[in-house]
Amino acid sequence: MSKSSKRGETLKAKRQVESAIGWSHIARLSLITLLLMGLVAVSWVVSQNNILPILHVTVEGSFEHANKAVLAEVIKPHTRGSFLSVDVAQISNAGESLPWVKSLQVRRVWPDSLHLIVKEKVPVARWKNKSLVNKDGETFISSNKNVLAALSTLYGPEASQPIMTSRFIAMEEALQQHGLKIKTLVMDNRRAWSIGLTNDILIVLGRAESEERFNRFLRVYLNELKHYQSQIAEMDMRYPNGLSVIWRPGQKPDFNGKV
Repeated sequence: MSKSSKRGETLKAKRQVESAIGWSHIARLSLITLLLMGLVAVSWVVSQNNILPILHVTVEGSFEHANKAVLAEVIKPHTRGSFLSVDVAQISNAGESLPWVKSLQVRRVWPDSLHLIVKEKVPVARWKNKSLVNKDGETFISSNKNVLAALSTLYGPEASQPIMTSRFIAMEEALQQHGLKIKTLVMDNRRAWSIGLTNDILIVLGRAESEERFNRFLRVYLNELKHYQSQIAEMDMRYPNGLSVIWRPGQKPDFNGKV
């Protein structure tokens, strides 16, 4: 075979390879273009609220302090949209902005519904007869009069809710073991503590060593003074190694015990 024919065959093969590479490149570009067009089309469909619109919103949860009508009004602007485009984070944030909502979980239910799971804040006490406080020291409002009447009341300086709630929970747990319950817990501006029990005994703990004084009250009360509880008006625990007892008017017993 001559040299000229070999060169011709080589050029032909080279052109065939280049042509194949060119078509492969065009195919890739076409595929990418189709994918982009598809994404644009899907985005457009999703953005149309009349395609798979949200038609139903269901709510799950107890409503002792919450108001469903208020919740519905707050989240309503954020539920306008399609099943795919609605922003569930915005719905959660809107619901959790309400003072009595601890958390709001939002679930999509195909093809046109949202399901809301509401968890309320659980009160452990009243705060200054104005609001409720949960175990984390967060205050909120409730219109449930029955709940308000059954709870103890905390009084303290502003922003003292967390520390007062923590102390209240610990004290209440210790007292309940012996059939006692807190009616009021007070911390004044000097950070001095006092406890009013539901049996109408006032316990004065003062400012320093209030926890140790509270524990001493429990020991003395259970060992020596429990039988006289109906006659006791006040127990002052602010003495270094003892206490003083104020009896109710005309009810001082013949008490010779050592405390």
